Order: sequence, then structure tokens, then C-alpha cells
Amino acid sequence: MTMVQEKGRNDLRVAIIGGGFGLRVQVPIIHCHPKMKVSSISTMKRHQIPNELMSGEHRPAHYHNWMEMLDQEEIDLLFVSSIPIHHFDMVKYAIKKGIHVVCEKPFMINSEESKQLLTLSNYYNIKVVVDFEWRYLPIRQKVKKIIQNGGIGKILHFDYHISSPGYQNLRSMKKGWMGERNKFGGMLGALGSHMIDCMKWLTNDEIETMNSYLFTHVPEGGGEMRDADDAFFLHGKLKNHTSFSLQLLSGINHGFGSELKIYGHLGTIRLSNDNNLFWGKINEELKQVFIQTDEKIPSHLSNEASAYYPAFYPFIEKVYEYITLNTFDEDLPTIIDGHENQTVLDRILFK
Repeated sequence: MTMVQEKGRNDLRVAIIGGGFGLRVQVPIIHCHPKMKVSSISTMKRHQIPNELMSGEHRPAHYHNWMEMLDQEEIDLLFVSSIPIHHFDMVKYAIKKGIHVVCEKPFMINSEESKQLLTLSNYYNIKVVVDFEWRYLPIRQKVKKIIQNGGIGKILHFDYHISSPGYQNLRSMKKGWMGERNKFGGMLGALGSHMIDCMKWLTNDEIETMNSYLFTHVPEGGGEMRDADDAFFLHGKLKNHTSFSLQLLSGINHGFGSELKIYGHLGTIRLSNDNNLFWGKINEELKQVFIQTDEKIPSHLSNEASAYYPAFYPFIEKVYEYITLNTFDEDLPTIIDGHENQTVLDRILFK
């Protein structure tokens, strides 16, 4: 039994490792959940806990050493939001301590690590979830329903391209570990892992053959040299005879956002920038599909946290149900999805 089951508790005591995305986005949104309490946070010494989190009666304990936090605090759920090279040690330690985990992506450095953790989580009966939260964005949920209901028939081609105007920032600003390939920096891990997961999730299929190419358009900037990719190109075929193309460009001066196009033998879906959805059947024009949602974004959240809220909040709600009620939602990305995603990244990085 886990600590939550033993104590018969409904509230989850949540800990966070990571002072960047974890503090800016995850903690404020988790605070919005009525049954989840951020009880402890571990960050590097340069990070400061925001004042709004340290005020009030239930402010979280702050550690600079994540092992001390896991040893000393009573924790039900750990969010691992550190840089990827530390994920394996942190998740492994948490599993052995009997703590459930939500881990950021890229999940691990390689599939050997993810395979070890998959075995370990099964042995200790610990739930590990990977933070592919964009599955829960309402407009993407609608895309999946259209596909599941036969709205475009058999998928012929899956096309997902992203371009963002990052050239000037790459030339002028430091990227740190994000520019270092040996620390799993680069856009393949940052966004490519999400794109690969999106394809697997929506097509319910696996990659059979693939050609891949990573490229660095801006290898020098901000006083540092970089060898991590700022562009990638993935093309191939899925097992059910669907072709695919995944592409990202960030070292350019003009970007055109995100375009997801799914071509089926009975129709076509187009999703632009995750906020404009179009769907058309055979011999019909594409028509816009509007999504109704009652979920209101809390006004106190920052712009960055607000952008993640529509996907991240329903994601953590499903995580809560999975851990406390043992109710599993079919869209929840588990450690199995993390391992399968890692095997695809291995095929690209270690070919």
C-alpha cells in the first residue's frame, strides 16, 4: 500500500523538485486544486520561492537538497521538474521511498533508464506519470473524439509542423543546459517529445520506419557555443501504413506557429496554434469547429501559468483520481508511454 492508501487520506501532499517551470507554472496551478497541497519544494540556491507561496498558514518547506526533502517530508506525490540528466536518480529514489511521481519530459536520457524505472515501479507498485499534459487541452480532446468516432476514417498521413521566431534570442541570450546535447538540451527533447507523443496518442499507432535529422542553425550566441538542436525533421511510416512528418524550426526570424494536419480517407482535420480547429468530410470544405468549455482560468495566475492551465489543470485532476481512487483515465500518460517515447528518441539520437 502507498502512504495515501494507508492513511485513508483524500488530500495529496505534493512536493516539487525544480525552480524554473516547477515554480512558475506547476506550483501556482496545483495550488488551485482543492485536494492537492504543495507541502515542500526543492530548488537550487539561486532560486527563490515567490512571496505569494511563502505567505499564509500553509507555506511549503524549502530545501536546496532534494534527497533531504524526500527523506524528511511526508510526501504522497512528487513532481520532478529538474533538468533531464537528473530525472533518473530522482524518480528512482522516489519510487524506492514509496512516493508516486509526475516526471517532466524528456522522461530520461535513454531507454535503458526508462526501462529500469518501469521495472522498478512495477516491483514497488508505484504510479509514475509523464507530463504530456497537452493531451488534455480541450481542443485536442475534440480532435481525438473526431478520430475515434470515424470522422476522418483511416488515417493516411499525420503532419505536425512548428516554427517559432527564435533567431535573435538564440544569438543574444544564453541557453545554458538547453544548448548542450550531452545534457539532453535542444528542441527534440523540449518539444519533439510532445509532438511524438501527440502522434502516438491520436493515431493509436507506433512508428515502423523513420528518417530523422537534427540541425543547429544558431550554434553560437550569448557568449556560448551550442551543439544541441534548434531544428529537427522526422519523417516515416507508422505500423498501420500511415505516413508522417514532424518538423520544428526555432532558429529563424519569422515563425508561423503550430500546424497539425491529419488526413484520413474520409476527411481531414486541421488544428492551427492549438486554438483554431477545422474539420471536413469527403467533397466538403473544412469548417471551423468551436469548443465550449466551462473551465475559467483563475485571474491571479501569471500569463505563463494561464497558458498552461487549460491542459495542466485537467491533467493533474486525472493524476489525483489515479493516485487516490485508483481510477485510470485512458488518456493519462504513464511510465509506459514515457518509455515508449524514450525508445523513439533513442532511435533519433543514437542511430
